[in-house]
Amino acid sequence: MSTNEELSPARRFRPSRTAWIVTVLAVIAVMFGSLAWSASQPVVPAPVSQVAQTPSPDSATPGQVSDGTRVPDATSSTAASAPAVDLSLREEPIMTREPQAAPVRLSVPSVGISTNLEDLGLLDDGTLATPVDTDLAGWYAGGPRPGAVGPAVVAGHVSWNGDPSIFFRLSEVAIGDAITVEQADGAEVNFRVTRVEQHPKDDFPTLSVYGNTAGPELRLITCGGEFNADTGHFYDNVIVFAEMEDA
Repeated sequence: MSTNEELSPARRFRPSRTAWIVTVLAVIAVMFGSLAWSASQPVVPAPVSQVAQTPSPDSATPGQVSDGTRVPDATSSTAASAPAVDLSLREEPIMTREPQAAPVRLSVPSVGISTNLEDLGLLDDGTLATPVDTDLAGWYAGGPRPGAVGPAVVAGHVSWNGDPSIFFRLSEVAIGDAITVEQADGAEVNFRVTRVEQHPKDDFPTLSVYGNTAGPELRLITCGGEFNADTGHFYDNVIVFAEMEDA
């Protein structure tokens, strides 16, 4: 080819091998950056309003639940403050039961929850501590034991460091679903879900959760709703209410 010979358009603008390599590496870098960003985002559970209020096909008809009360936030990655509640005017329950052994394990088969239970206490500010092991739920040892008269409270994390934790699927629980608590003496106490609620943490239904009840009841609590990246916490709490089934 002479020095005056013109290149065809296809040859004139064909990228060099180096340019192609640079382009491919740039695309790969963008893809890995996107994957890294996605991995850093927390998983968000399903909202209660979409899934929790329809009874499972094989569930028993839910019983009536006492119109109770309101409660503190128990299960964000760090404990949230509990509003002060005056329960002094509430009537003491009439029903009495034999002393119950401490709970050691909880299962909710409908959503695949099966966990040993830690004992939870209160922090210095009076709020409920969260489980040390983020893959376990915990029972509030300062309240009634499951199977005793009153509301036994079990709390668990919904996620930790972006990964699902033991109560990630709690918002999927439906009215009528079964919950079983195994006690230290080997006995089991069976509960049936009566309602599932989702509340903003600054409007937590403290009395409904912790107020006196006529019989043995159970509350399961975790975080829910949208995730606030600024604070590192979820905006809401998910609360499952359940009553003990007749022996």
